[in-house]
Amino acid sequence: MRNQPSAQSAIPTTGYIRRYRLAEMLGMSLSTLDRKVRNGTLPKPTKLGEKITAFDAVEINRWLEERRHSA
Repeated sequence: MRNQPSAQSAIPTTGYIRRYRLAEMLGMSLSTLDRKVRNGTLPKPTKLGEKITAFDAVEINRWLEERRHSA
């Protein structure tokens, strides 16, 4: 079997991504994700409800693109 990323691991271009899924997609721990948000190197998530916080996929893709160009 070939080692290809599954469709579920690809970062969507629109919509929202839950915190634990984004950490998984970016290959980092939740604590690293939280630290990047706190120090401003990752866009802040949006509060969607009382217990639901998620990241805007458009902002995450823009952040990834900026990182690609600065590398």
